[in-house]
Amino acid sequence: MYGLEAIQAYNGWAMALTGAVIVMTGLAILSFIISQIYRVVGLVESLKNRKSRKAEALEEQSVSESRPACSPLSDLVKTSNRFMPLTKKIGEPFDLAALFQLFIQYDDPHPHLTIRSLREQGYLIPDGSGLFMWKQH
Repeated sequence: MYGLEAIQAYNGWAMALTGAVIVMTGLAILSFIISQIYRVVGLVESLKNRKSRKAEALEEQSVSESRPACSPLSDLVKTSNRFMPLTKKIGEPFDLAALFQLFIQYDDPHPHLTIRSLREQGYLIPDGSGLFMWKQH
C-alpha cells in the first residue's frame, strides 16, 4: 500500500492536521510573547529604578546622619584646640598611634586624614625620635 491509500489507512491526514495546528499555535504564542517583551522590560526597569531610588535615599540619609556638623579638615585650629588637652593625658611628646586612638575614642570622622593634615599644616611637630608635639599657638 502506497500513496494516498497509506496516508488514509494510518490516520496521516489527522496527524498532518494536528501537526499544522500545533506549529501554528506555537508560532502565534511566540509572536504574542515577542510583541509583549517591551512591557516586561519596562516593568523590570521600573523595579530597578525603585530599588536604586530607595538605596540612594537610604545612603543619603545615612550620609547626612554620619556627617559631622563641622569637618575637622576644614578647621584644623579647632581640631588641634580640641585634642591638645586630651594629649596631656598621654604626655608630650606622643606617638601618632596614641593620637590616632584618641581620635577614634572621641569619634573623629577621619582620623588618618586629620592627622596627616595636622602634620602637613605644621600643627604637629616631629621631635626627631619618631614622636610628635603640638605647635603652640
